[in-house]
Amino acid sequence: MGLRRGRANLRAGRRDAGAAPRNERSFDPVDDRQAARSKRTRSLGRRRIDVEQTPRSIRKPRRPTGRGDGLKITVFYVGSSLPAPLTRAERDLNEKHKLGLELALHNCGSSLSEKAWSEAARDVPSSEIVFIIHVTDQDNASRLVDAIASHPSITVIAINCMPELMRRTRMGKLDFSALMKSRGDDESTPAGVMRRLGTWMAETMRARKGSSSSKKKAPGGVAKYSKLIQRLPAILKLVPRAGKLGDIKNYILLYSYFLQPTPNNIRSMILFAIKHYVPGQDRLRVRPPETKPSEGIYHPDADDLFESLPLYRKWYEGRGRKLRPTNTVGLLLMRPQIISNSRRHYDRLIRAIEDEGLSVIPALSTFMDNRDACRSYFVSADKPLVSQVVSLTGFSFVGGPASNDSDAAVEFLKEMNAPLRSMVSLDTQTIESWEAGRLGLNPVQSAMQVAIPEIDGATEPFVYGGMTSAASEPIPLEDRCTRIARRLSRWNRLQTESRESLRIALVIFCFPPGKGNIGTAADLDVFPSLIEILGQLQRDGYRVDVPSSADALREMVLEGFDDGANSVAHIAYRMNVDEYRSLCPYVENIEAEWGPAPGRINSNGREILIQGIELGNVFIAVQPTFGYEGDPMRLLNAESGAPHHGFMGLYTYLEKGWKADAVIHVGTHGSLEFMPGKQVGLSSGCWPDRLIGELPNIYIYSVNNPSEGTIARRRSYAELISYLTPPVENAGLYRGLAELKEMLNAYRQSVNEHDRIQLFDAIQEQAAVLNL
Repeated sequence: MGLRRGRANLRAGRRDAGAAPRNERSFDPVDDRQAARSKRTRSLGRRRIDVEQTPRSIRKPRRPTGRGDGLKITVFYVGSSLPAPLTRAERDLNEKHKLGLELALHNCGSSLSEKAWSEAARDVPSSEIVFIIHVTDQDNASRLVDAIASHPSITVIAINCMPELMRRTRMGKLDFSALMKSRGDDESTPAGVMRRLGTWMAETMRARKGSSSSKKKAPGGVAKYSKLIQRLPAILKLVPRAGKLGDIKNYILLYSYFLQPTPNNIRSMILFAIKHYVPGQDRLRVRPPETKPSEGIYHPDADDLFESLPLYRKWYEGRGRKLRPTNTVGLLLMRPQIISNSRRHYDRLIRAIEDEGLSVIPALSTFMDNRDACRSYFVSADKPLVSQVVSLTGFSFVGGPASNDSDAAVEFLKEMNAPLRSMVSLDTQTIESWEAGRLGLNPVQSAMQVAIPEIDGATEPFVYGGMTSAASEPIPLEDRCTRIARRLSRWNRLQTESRESLRIALVIFCFPPGKGNIGTAADLDVFPSLIEILGQLQRDGYRVDVPSSADALREMVLEGFDDGANSVAHIAYRMNVDEYRSLCPYVENIEAEWGPAPGRINSNGREILIQGIELGNVFIAVQPTFGYEGDPMRLLNAESGAPHHGFMGLYTYLEKGWKADAVIHVGTHGSLEFMPGKQVGLSSGCWPDRLIGELPNIYIYSVNNPSEGTIARRRSYAELISYLTPPVENAGLYRGLAELKEMLNAYRQSVNEHDRIQLFDAIQEQAAVLNL
């Protein structure tokens, strides 16, 4: 039986297992040589017969595993860096040692389906060893505890998991659960050694998160964390081999392999476990752990990692590229992905960015505190060396998956003066499920890779790659990598080009449709606000003609409309159908919903009418109606649908006709972000993605509506600029109404009938004057 991987429970032959694209370089020459010798396809082992129904203590000892016998190890894991090296390990160990090894892999990045659990339930009892790695969610943890408790004879090795899973570790004479119940602090006893080791590892892992201080000069945690790897060999020398202490030493060695997940180390980790915990395999020889730098700079064209920025600069600029602060993007990469050779999605994105004329510094990060990598490679003499920071790690900028120190992250990024982008790799769902689903990202991906980075101010939550049901490592999404790179280039242009040459589009709204509703927005006086914005742009060096007043601007927007074409504002441009078809690749999709172009909305029957006015290098556009009755939010949950030709025509014109460098949506809110498509983690088939294209999007949004503002950030890739709601006071009555109120009060209080008659007559007269 071949390797089986979790959730989809797929079986793959050797042609699939660990297959890497041609010309992909490996940092592991042993793997390359062994892969080159692997030419034929054969079975990777067969399933063992389930005999766990009989307690191991009263069964005959298992025969030594050799050629022709099946050997299974089940691995429950989280993340995308482990499947590829585990796949290679199975292949290489079977070729070299004839083990008949089968690895059953189950990705626990999200709660496993019932079908996946059914498969896992068959794997656990037929396994010699069960590895549980990085499982930290309660649902999977609880089910795993029950699964392994039913089979007490199986070796269980838990690494970096929830406490209830860690306590289920049992290796030979070592049982973590029983050991932790032992009393006494004598460091010569197994319990004492484990307590000392556990305390030290916990302190070191907490140090890995870095200082929570938001001061720029605060020491980071990478140096402390790297000591974990450096000090393990010294600790191992102090641990004897006798009894439980020998098993403790074995656990530390397994952990040492895991901390450096190179293909060689993952292979050695599996082989080490087999050697010590599968009968008859004690003669196997296992290499000691190899080490890789905790920090470094990676590039797909380099032979190895660079441990300093000067070394990388010399190599990079020797290839004809310059690392100028104005054209360099800083990338934060997951270290395990790089040293495990699971980096195809990184490679494609790096090359896509370089294809746009930008330079890159792809830095390894521990992901617990990204400030460390930024200080080492993106900053020099307190000045930024990059124009943007792009995180490919997910999680918090400071704190990783375990915590969030957004205050420290925001202060650091402010001092660095570089915007933060955070992209998404599909690690807990497959690309196929993401493409097919209306939701987009599943709740785990949304929380860890979109919502948490948003707290730090990260934007542009593009999906750029991930796992497929047939691959053992993440693969890139070509169109998404290209879109990301082009948008980074457009954002970069806003920083580097002269302001006088930049062209800015301001989009205002008209809801409900009608001439009297142009410039509507919640809690914002739009035309006076536009005058303020235009004036500030002019003072900042943009070429803009500023009208004399808000009323003058309103009249300019309103005049020149065409009642015959149902327009409500000045027509700035008429786009004929041929031009529309040449500029917009989605016309046929829209025609399937709305009929032939140019349609009936924002059209005179021959042309699409672009409503707005041009003021120098600023274009004020009126967003068309969204084409459906009612609230535009209903489009968000529509199973089908598309913007009409007039809506698509506006954004096509702004990007490709008028050639805007950026678009600013003014006020809460328009319809762009509510167009049909996935809710978060959009694809190229989602209409907000198609509409905004490569345009940088700034959205002026009310501070009292964070939920819909979040939709704008996620679905139209908007950078939000908040405005306060206007202060509210009791206005009271005025003029004749105040007089009427005084009469009414006097009438109620009067006891004189004559006065009441006179007051009553006066009240009637005043009410008539006020048209009441």
